[in-house]
Amino acid sequence: MLPRAPLSVLLMLVALVGVTMLAIQPASARLDANAPVYRYAGVVENTRGIPTHYVRKGEGIVFYFFDAISQGRKSEPYQLCVGPPGKAASRCWKQTAKYGVGKLSFAFTLPDGVPLRELTARWLVGGRTVARWAFFYDRPH
Repeated sequence: MLPRAPLSVLLMLVALVGVTMLAIQPASARLDANAPVYRYAGVVENTRGIPTHYVRKGEGIVFYFFDAISQGRKSEPYQLCVGPPGKAASRCWKQTAKYGVGKLSFAFTLPDGVPLRELTARWLVGGRTVARWAFFYDRPH
C-alpha cells in the first residue's frame, strides 16, 4: 500500500505543474517571434520553371519573391537588384508586391549592361536586403 501524501504536498505539486505549464507557453511564443527572420525568400528560375544557378545571355529569366506572412496585408514596394557578389548592383528594378497571391514573379531577359560573370540577385524591402540568390550569367551558345 502506498503512503498517503498530505494535502499540502499535493497542492504544491499541482502548483508546480501549473507554473511549469505557464512557463512553457511564453517560451513557445518566443519561437514564433523569430519567424520573420525566415519571412522572405527569393529564387531565380529559367523559363521552364526550374530553379537555376546558371543563365545564358538572351534566355528568359524569372525572379520569384516570396513573403511568408503577406496574406491579407497591403501591397509593399520592394526592389530587385542584380550585380556581382559583394559589389554595387549593376541594375535595379522597383516593383510592388501585390499580396495574397503566394509568390510574385518578375520575368524578362537581362539588359546588355549586366556583365557576364557570377551575379547575385538581391531583393530589398525598405532598403534592407531580405533575400538573395547567386547565379552565373554566361554568353549564349
